[in-house]
Amino acid sequence: MTTRKFISFFGVIAVSAVVLAGCRAEEQGRITQYQPGVYLGKKDTKLNSEQVRQLRLRGAMQSSAVYRSGGGARKTDVRRPASGARTNKQGNP
Repeated sequence: MTTRKFISFFGVIAVSAVVLAGCRAEEQGRITQYQPGVYLGKKDTKLNSEQVRQLRLRGAMQSSAVYRSGGGARKTDVRRPASGARTNKQGNP
């Protein structure tokens, strides 16, 4: 009988923990009724000119090295073929 009470007690504790974990503060007040094509979240704040400048600089640093519009590698990382012997063996036109 004590084993049954022991298991029941910890079962109640486990269920209580699961139920209380679903009540986190960051989950309260979130949108649960969605409307297609309508943004129901908080309004975005306007960026000031310094923030816009910083974002443009970050974007330039992440741009492609192929187009050389900013950031990336200064030299190409691809080696040129030493000779045409290898491509001749592959049977490519």
